[in-house]
Amino acid sequence: MAQATHSSGPHAHELRHADGSWRYTNRLAHEASPYLLQHAHNPVDWYPWGPEAFEAARREDKPIFLSIGYSACYWCHVMEREVFESPAIAERMNEGFVNVKVDREERPDVDDLYMTATQMMTGRGGWPMSVFLTPPGARGPDDPGLRPFWAGTYLPPEPTFGMPSFPQVLQSLSQAWQSRRQEVLEHADRIAQAMAEHLGGQDQSGPLSVELVEGVVDPLLRHHDPVHGGFGGAPKFPQPSHLQLLLAVQRATGDERIAHAVDHTLERMARGGIYDHVAGGFHRYSVDEAWLVPHFEKMLYDNGQLVELYAQAYAQNPRGPRAQLYAHVIRQTCDYVLRQMTDATGAFWSAQDAEAQGREGSTYIWTRDEVERAVGEPDLATLALRLYGLDGEPNFRDPHHPDAPPAYVLHLVQPLDAVARELGIGEAALEEKQRQINQRLKAARDQRPQPATDDKVLTGWNGLMIAGLAQAGSELGEDRYLHAARRAAEAILTHMSDGRGGLYRVMRQGQAKVPAFLEDYACFVHGLIQLHRAGAEDAPRYLDLALQLTRAAIDRFEAPAGGYYDTLKGQGDLFVRLRGTYDGAVPSGNSQMIHNLLDLYELTRDASLLDRAQHDLQSLGGAMQQQGLAMTHTLGALWRAIELAPQRFRPAAEPTREARADGQVMARPLTVKVEPQRVELGQEPAELRITLRIEPGHHLNAHQPGEPGLVPTALELVNSDNRVQLEVDYPAGQEQRFAFADRPLSVYEGQVTIRARLRLLPPQASGAADVKPGLLLRYQVCTEDACLAPQTIELPVTISLAPWP
Repeated sequence: MAQATHSSGPHAHELRHADGSWRYTNRLAHEASPYLLQHAHNPVDWYPWGPEAFEAARREDKPIFLSIGYSACYWCHVMEREVFESPAIAERMNEGFVNVKVDREERPDVDDLYMTATQMMTGRGGWPMSVFLTPPGARGPDDPGLRPFWAGTYLPPEPTFGMPSFPQVLQSLSQAWQSRRQEVLEHADRIAQAMAEHLGGQDQSGPLSVELVEGVVDPLLRHHDPVHGGFGGAPKFPQPSHLQLLLAVQRATGDERIAHAVDHTLERMARGGIYDHVAGGFHRYSVDEAWLVPHFEKMLYDNGQLVELYAQAYAQNPRGPRAQLYAHVIRQTCDYVLRQMTDATGAFWSAQDAEAQGREGSTYIWTRDEVERAVGEPDLATLALRLYGLDGEPNFRDPHHPDAPPAYVLHLVQPLDAVARELGIGEAALEEKQRQINQRLKAARDQRPQPATDDKVLTGWNGLMIAGLAQAGSELGEDRYLHAARRAAEAILTHMSDGRGGLYRVMRQGQAKVPAFLEDYACFVHGLIQLHRAGAEDAPRYLDLALQLTRAAIDRFEAPAGGYYDTLKGQGDLFVRLRGTYDGAVPSGNSQMIHNLLDLYELTRDASLLDRAQHDLQSLGGAMQQQGLAMTHTLGALWRAIELAPQRFRPAAEPTREARADGQVMARPLTVKVEPQRVELGQEPAELRITLRIEPGHHLNAHQPGEPGLVPTALELVNSDNRVQLEVDYPAGQEQRFAFADRPLSVYEGQVTIRARLRLLPPQASGAADVKPGLLLRYQVCTEDACLAPQTIELPVTISLAPWP
């Protein structure tokens, strides 16, 4: 269980009296969130987000320091130990600011709002998020305040790697508030206006066609890592929405390229260290491109979506060569959730921490001696070393504790069938040996300090896990998974209904609070629909409930132009009503709502549901055209809608971005032109000119922007299979000063030209598959006050390879 815990940080001795009692206790001690409770004994005079904090800021005329994080966040723990547990730093925080803590999982709306501010002001984001806000009343009695004027993420106690220290930031912003208040307020107003336009904009409509989907599938395939699977390089995330879209397209088209990309990715994830081979479940992401070393936190939303994804892949090819691996992953992950992440009510908890006793991954890593002692039997221990990669060099060094000895993250070096063939035994016999190894390793691992569990229940995340369990139970014939999914759904309906036809978002220890957001309704309805489809007991009731809650969501969140807001109307603590479309770690509420409408239409044949889905898709057509890879779950809904009612969707009138004949990519406020558009690589290198035309009032971060974390303008070669070498001459940027940066930044303005050379290299192996290289451009457009989201576009150039001489 998660609780207020403190490791032996540098200030631990200052937090308790001689008798061991706490020296400090703040308002967070009265909260239910495990993350907030972790900070209840900081010397910082923390407030939870709410009217009491806002009134204190108004009364004391102090800016608000807003710190947002979550219980499983490693760097949140680091900043707490280094900064928020320091009485000296806390004294300065309390003197100059009203300090507010938010659990991003309880209040995703607050997190989304100020993450947008952080990305606009710094070009990057992450947690812990550190944002400074104007207090209510700063412009007069009717001013609600809460406008951001400075933002960052982790800030150290001392200046480090070009980052200012947190005390320096406190001093600088306190002085600015006292001596340059009007300038601060005007800057906050500009940022707030930019955020309102970005987050609440209604003009996202556009034509719908299958080309929108095809225009994303091809770049996904080009960006597929042919060695390790997945998309792009390190860090590498599972990205279920990408893979579900590809599965849907492959199911309809039979495209073997897609089948290979999906199967390859699922296999490599299942064999990598991102997967917990001993006890089941996926960690959040891998820090490398090979899925080897994870960031060790485990999130319910990841595991729910991945169980459903593997079950869909299994259903698509139940007799395929990887079906047995997929079934193993599904069962082991479901069993992990039922064993370690289940509340007494039957609902599911939200997360497990990345660290134990201040050491990231310490529960999960091994030495050879530890494995041999845990397994015991010499032959079995030797097999364990071989299976899990401990017969080679160690693959893990703790980056936060460089003096710690090297260790191993367990991963399957080879598929089990290949190992069985080499050992001359049957695959079933090898699987039994692996089961015995895992059983003994888990028994030993259970004796170690365990990561904390965030034992709050979130409605939306439970919906994702319910859907995964329901599909797993259906595909594998496991009634216990269907039973667990049904029990969790009943727990939400019993304990988290608000009595007015709606839902709450959060429950902990039987107490529910926070009105549910669009995400909660959409994801929970998805779980109910999957229970119905799986034939769970009382299945027709779940369909009726899904219809009722969908209508409730439409009533509460409907946007005038189509689609949905993320938040309820009239929330006074937000200065813009959010309308998110980004399909990230969790699909957007908008995309999942549309999928639900299509499911309900399939099940009821009520044409009004299909009408609503089409209307909602239409309202997002322009966003899909512009954002593409950031909306793959929405594009998956569009693909389904076209399959269900092809007569409703005509081809797009405009050519796709890649199809333009003039060699230009229009991505305003940026235009990109490539010359030449076709090159054939032989003995001589090929020269390319990439001309960037940037509209007035905007700039790009240069290739070397001069500030860590900013997104540089950069070219990337993809799908080359090490046959092509890319050399790039980036132009020098112009140095300029901006309000959000402490030192000049290097930027591109007007028109700049990047020159690139491509060289053909000898093949590394004979008989290699055809290679079709492509070029991607990564960039971020900014104005004087704010930055747009980073973009990656595929350049319109065809690269062909001559035979190697």
